[in-house]
Amino acid sequence: MLTEDQIDYLLQIKESKQSISERTARVMLHALRWTSEEIERGIAFLKQPDPKPEPALAPEAIVSAEPELPQPSLKPITVKQNPFPVGSPFEKILKERQEKRHNRLTVAGAIIGAAVFILGLVFYALFTGVVSFNAP
Repeated sequence: MLTEDQIDYLLQIKESKQSISERTARVMLHALRWTSEEIERGIAFLKQPDPKPEPALAPEAIVSAEPELPQPSLKPITVKQNPFPVGSPFEKILKERQEKRHNRLTVAGAIIGAAVFILGLVFYALFTGVVSFNAP
């Protein structure tokens, strides 16, 4: 017995625009690790003719008390060009600002790092007894 997922997959194969040969379908199902029994059932499912559509019943007249509202007119869609094309002056200004900010942050990080390093050396010297502030 085929599961719902398998039937859905087979329906997708069946509804494809280009018809798929039986051999191709077998390879596809085998690649999905279907058992040989499931593959045979799937091929049999694919060979079944499509059911004939049932004749459509005449729709009943729907009477509504509310008048139909007029459809709003559709606005035409305008596609705008990229406001900042490649090489525009605005793009160059943005890059310059980012570079300046990057440079400032790099310098600030170097200064803070040097200060932390110097403070570390001072504390190391104090705690190891190399330097003493006690009066003799």
